[in-house]
Amino acid sequence: MEVYLSIMSKDKSRISHAISRIKVEGKKVKKKKVGFNDLLNLTIFALLFILMITALVKMDVFNMMLSSIIDSPTEYSLLSDIKDVCDEARESSADEIKSRDPVLVVELDEYVAPKPDPKKYDSAFENYTDDTIEVHYYKERKYKSWFHYMEVKIKHPSQIRVALANNQYAKKGKIRKLPSEISADVNAVCAVNGCFYNVRWGGIFIHRRELLRDRPFGIDVLLIDSNGDFHIVEDRKLKSSGLLEEYDIINALSFGPELVHDGQELTITKRDWEPSTNEPRTAICQYDDPLHYLVVLAEGRNSQSVGVTMQTFAHEVAATNVKTAYNLDGGRSGTMIIGNRLKNKVGWGSEKPQSDIIYFATAIDN
Repeated sequence: MEVYLSIMSKDKSRISHAISRIKVEGKKVKKKKVGFNDLLNLTIFALLFILMITALVKMDVFNMMLSSIIDSPTEYSLLSDIKDVCDEARESSADEIKSRDPVLVVELDEYVAPKPDPKKYDSAFENYTDDTIEVHYYKERKYKSWFHYMEVKIKHPSQIRVALANNQYAKKGKIRKLPSEISADVNAVCAVNGCFYNVRWGGIFIHRRELLRDRPFGIDVLLIDSNGDFHIVEDRKLKSSGLLEEYDIINALSFGPELVHDGQELTITKRDWEPSTNEPRTAICQYDDPLHYLVVLAEGRNSQSVGVTMQTFAHEVAATNVKTAYNLDGGRSGTMIIGNRLKNKVGWGSEKPQSDIIYFATAIDN
């Protein structure tokens, strides 16, 4: 029993020593604090971690941008997706702008053109302007006669047109109306009489690309192509000229003669219509710049105007600096119209019923 107690006493003293030591060590642990160096190390570690993540992200974006630039089909490209979205938006925007654009092409097969805005005419019906057409009218006193001028600029070749009375070609019968009535029927901004094709048996006549008459007999023919440009050739030389193959001819009228060629006044021969007498004269002309035209009309056969010879007329037309000029039917047929209103005094009385007119249309659908 004593031995056992002795052993227990020794063990007890050891246990007490161990416990006291643990307590002392525990107190030391509890009292230990984190130092400045530890905080600095943690901060540096955190910053390095953040920088590493940022570098990885930037590298990924850079790779994607590089992939889009070299257009690699095997790699995903964020920039390519953005470009597709922008292209789609741009196309959508363009479609929207087109849908709001008032400028239209006047369809070739349409008998009636868009109706001009009455507010675009001035009070005297001497000017008309919208986004697709400009018309300016003036007159001058020359050779004891009134000369009328109508300058026209258009935006599209489809705006220079030829209209038939009742929109019918008179193969057998004689379908005619007043030029001002035909002008109103087709909504012309302005107009001039044409070649009066059904007053004679011969000549070349093309309307909306359709050859309606092919009976050449030695007169000049005016060809108007799909660009709105004029070409003039003698009808007997038309087929050999190559013009029908080289150009898309929309309309062709036969009267003549050609008055101005490449800006130069031509000498008028006796074979042409009443060249040496003083008569009312009408011409349609084109300037050197595209889609720019001039109509010239010299009055005659009335108390205020005696008319002019063909050569005098050619001289005065050439003085306007046009590139090409073609003589249309004159006499009582000579008619200049703006807003369905007659601008000249017709010789020998009132306006004369005719078969065709040349007119200019707006390309804005009101």
